[in-house]
Amino acid sequence: MKTMSLEEDVHEEFKGGTLKFNKSGEQQSASSSTGLRENFRDNKGSFSKTDSTASNSSCYWGGLPLPLSSISTKITETLWNAKPKEPSPIQEVQPSFQSVQQTPIMDQDAKSFFTYRDGVAEKAASECAAEFLDIDNEGPVIEWFLLTQINHWDTDKERLVLLTPRVLLVVKYDFIALKRLSYKKLPLEDIEAIIIGDLTYPSGSLIPDRNMKGIRILFGKGKPIKLSSKWNPFTEDLPIWTFTYHPLYFHKDCTDENLRRAYSLENFIETLCKTIIEIAKNFESRILHSRILLENYVGFGAIIHNRHDLGFFKVRGKFSF
Repeated sequence: MKTMSLEEDVHEEFKGGTLKFNKSGEQQSASSSTGLRENFRDNKGSFSKTDSTASNSSCYWGGLPLPLSSISTKITETLWNAKPKEPSPIQEVQPSFQSVQQTPIMDQDAKSFFTYRDGVAEKAASECAAEFLDIDNEGPVIEWFLLTQINHWDTDKERLVLLTPRVLLVVKYDFIALKRLSYKKLPLEDIEAIIIGDLTYPSGSLIPDRNMKGIRILFGKGKPIKLSSKWNPFTEDLPIWTFTYHPLYFHKDCTDENLRRAYSLENFIETLCKTIIEIAKNFESRILHSRILLENYVGFGAIIHNRHDLGFFKVRGKFSF
């Protein structure tokens, strides 16, 4: 087999003819183009064989010939130049995407929430501690929180949460009428497991993602949940509690550090886990980090409920509920 170098190959291929460019190439190109147009008009749409470009009958694009003088001199530089150009350095391409923001930003007025008013939340926490807690047996309040509780039908509810060394108290409080509506008390020793992670929906769900972190508290001694209770939207005795941030935590006007601590899910998780581990030294193995599944597939009622904050006590135009 005969081997041939690149230079020999190029010379063999271009032996039949060589392109030559002189200093007057631009003028010849202009006159050649003018002659083409005149020849085209004289022959009524057909080009004459006597034209200098007629021999290049294969150079057609859309039925029109391409003059040889329009070919760039870069072709000859690429073929005949003995010193190839150095490759340009590779530039690092910056990614065009942005990371998904996991914390929403509220644009509505913070004062529309009654819990944002001065002293309302602190007074409610003091009333609930005095009414529902036994200080001698359950201990004093370590810290209180204002969180969003998500029920089994994926609806958000505003709840006042109080933590003591022995119990976790969740209160439904009317911040408009300033009265206590109902409460639930859970001994910390009855908590079986805690799941911390992102709130997600099933793969076939039509509900938009929350992009929010949450905590799920499991209790009930491993008893299965009845189907009748699971499908009843008014059931409140399920052995599962799910919490996430209060909406005011993300508001730009919420700069009070005491209120931000009360609205913060991270602060609640840290305080709760620390308190439980002090009671049961081996409980740390039951704190799991995984996604929290909200079983909602086509719950448009929950979307409307959560979009308009119907589970929070707010000023809504001329009405407050």
